[in-house]
Amino acid sequence: MSDNKIVNAIHCKLDDGGFITRTDQIPWTRLNKPGLEGIQYKILNFDENRGYMVVLNTFDPGSRFAPHKHLGAVEIFMLKGSFFYDNGEVFENDFMLEAGGVTHAPGSDEGALMLAIFHGPLQILDETGEVLVTVGIDEMYQLAKEAGAVEHLEKVEHRVALTAGR
Repeated sequence: MSDNKIVNAIHCKLDDGGFITRTDQIPWTRLNKPGLEGIQYKILNFDENRGYMVVLNTFDPGSRFAPHKHLGAVEIFMLKGSFFYDNGEVFENDFMLEAGGVTHAPGSDEGALMLAIFHGPLQILDETGEVLVTVGIDEMYQLAKEAGAVEHLEKVEHRVALTAGR
């Protein structure tokens, strides 16, 4: 494919219900939550009903993150760089499954670029283990929206049906 075709390519919906997202056209969003400031991301897909989100993540070189608990599993494929935490280190071309319920405090000396699939939110903890903030689809979508990084996504507003008692 010539460079000209790549430059002119745009996000598109496919006739079969799928879509193509041009990730180079999505601006990075800085995750400005306490203890996670060294992370930038691009939301590639999400489903609020099923509680999952697919993101491209970067860790800044020298990043150290606050302890946090994953309320759902996270699947990671490391594209570049590495990160570490108490249970081991993840290198380029590694796949990792972080189980739901895991609490850890990762870091990255060289920085990292990864594809991550979140199956639920995470809770950032203080030094006593108390929850400071929960970060999930709603918070990450809102930050990305403020950064002008959600135009490629189709967000369906969900309605809650209330049934009157009889």
